[in-house]
Amino acid sequence: MAAFIESLGLRPLDVGGLKMAHWLEGVGVVTMGLAGNGVGHWDFALGVNEFTG
Repeated sequence: MAAFIESLGLRPLDVGGLKMAHWLEGVGVVTMGLAGNGVGHWDFALGVNEFTG
């Protein structure tokens, strides 16, 4: 899968196992909220740091 992501010109990031799905789904909701109501556009990024909890 990483090779496919790289072929698109993107950098793959392994964020962990299935336990991380809950957090990643929440990031999608935050992104939609920020784009529509916060920053008001799609030209922004969210960073991912190591989560040890």
